[in-house]
Amino acid sequence: MKIPFKMLAAVAMATAATGCSSFLDVNDNPNSPTTITPDNILAQALTTTASLYTGGNPSFNHYGSFVAGYWGRSGVVNGYQEETTINYTNTFQQALFNNTYDNLNDYNIIQTKGMADGYPNHAAIARIMKTYQFLLLVDEYGDIPYTQALQGAAVTTPVYDKAADIYKDLLVQLSGAISDINAVDPNALTVGNEDVVFKGDMKKWKQFANSLKLRILLRQSQTEAGGTASADVKSQLAALQSAPDGFIAQDVVVQPVYAQAAGQQNPFYNRYGLTAAGTNATELLYQIPTKYIIAVYENNKDPRVAQLYKLGLRNDSIKYIGTKFGERSPPGFSATQIASRFLPSGGLLKGPSAPTVLMLLSEHLLSKAEAETRGLFTADAVTAEKDYKDGIKASFLYFYRPAGGAIITLADATDATPGVKEYNQYIAANLTNPKVDYKLAPTKPGLGKQEVIIFQKYLALNSVGSIEAWDDYRRTGLPKFDASTQSQSPRADKLPTRLLYPLSESSTNQANVPVGVDQYTKIFWDVVD
Repeated sequence: MKIPFKMLAAVAMATAATGCSSFLDVNDNPNSPTTITPDNILAQALTTTASLYTGGNPSFNHYGSFVAGYWGRSGVVNGYQEETTINYTNTFQQALFNNTYDNLNDYNIIQTKGMADGYPNHAAIARIMKTYQFLLLVDEYGDIPYTQALQGAAVTTPVYDKAADIYKDLLVQLSGAISDINAVDPNALTVGNEDVVFKGDMKKWKQFANSLKLRILLRQSQTEAGGTASADVKSQLAALQSAPDGFIAQDVVVQPVYAQAAGQQNPFYNRYGLTAAGTNATELLYQIPTKYIIAVYENNKDPRVAQLYKLGLRNDSIKYIGTKFGERSPPGFSATQIASRFLPSGGLLKGPSAPTVLMLLSEHLLSKAEAETRGLFTADAVTAEKDYKDGIKASFLYFYRPAGGAIITLADATDATPGVKEYNQYIAANLTNPKVDYKLAPTKPGLGKQEVIIFQKYLALNSVGSIEAWDDYRRTGLPKFDASTQSQSPRADKLPTRLLYPLSESSTNQANVPVGVDQYTKIFWDVVD
């Protein structure tokens, strides 16, 4: 395993720096990795996590958007061969593994030095974010280095821990982080602007930890016979429902003061939108929406389609033009045929200064509704329906919020809030549609209305938290989106089940890398099919 000593640029500079460039510039400091203080590197560690999750190169969202059926390649690029054929190699998405461990090392330093040097709140934040990042790795790779990871030169060939065991400890770590925050002396050093997520509001960090717990426990909730939850998972969910600090009440985003300047733009916009100079980003025209996702919006009278994509052109007809994933001659951008692409200043390409998502409120609320309708949380049908509708509404608020718009709670939304009018139109237009109307959605024994909840969650996560939609699909088999027509997968759904361990691991830690693993080896919680 690569043992990183990656540190973040301004950490070796003046400790008082709080400007945009000090949060966004990145550099290596291999000779003196621990001569800084936690408050110097927290902002950049969080910013790196956001880039890895949603919009940077690499990112979990990029991989998830293809494999979960949101994106296909356009006719102007010949790439994406492994995504299209489902014939992975050990270099495919290799940087996700290595860069996530680099980022984990940053958090490990913050946590270790924070506890030793009087930064207890910084240490607790790092403990939560280590869980966040390890969860991403386990969900895409299964068994990974965990107990012996992040030890630098002391352990250069760490063992691989079982994914199920890591999951159990991730819950322990989140509970420990909450306890750490509760135990902090009121006179202890506080967190300031270096917290580019919650600005030092430690109650919100506890709520985020609880929402992460729900994400983890739902992954585990169908691993027993008949697709049910174990007694331990049920017990932990029951305790979680009554957690004193509750759950997140708004989108969890990173905002290090992104700006239209080189190296300082929102990473998704920088990769798929425009450069700081205003020219087209390299990948602006490389990926286009699938016919499947466009049809889902159009068939359900969903106005979000117009907020996400530009209209295209085919045979003199102006309409949304997508691709069948795996199409050998997909639509491109010629005089007679123009594919749809992300709408500039829309729900995805909001702008260079837009914040980057770590967790959408819509994801959390729809997860909560699933737990309620399946009896994993104690709630009546009215409560479950409210959380379901609030989850959809939160998605509209996110997609319609402009780049500089305030991150608000549902309670603060008014009829004038962008997205509220469109949400009301969506609900009113679908009063007889079981894919939208909660009361009409079918109920399955033990699963409640999981199918419609996962369907709406899939729409909410589109191209923002696509990796969560991919994880939900492997957990539930829902929704039944179209796989690539060129897929070589032997599975009935023509999809993979995981990523391969990277070449860098087999080159440096071969004795510990699990054997017999291919792209169809399942993660432990993937049992439904």
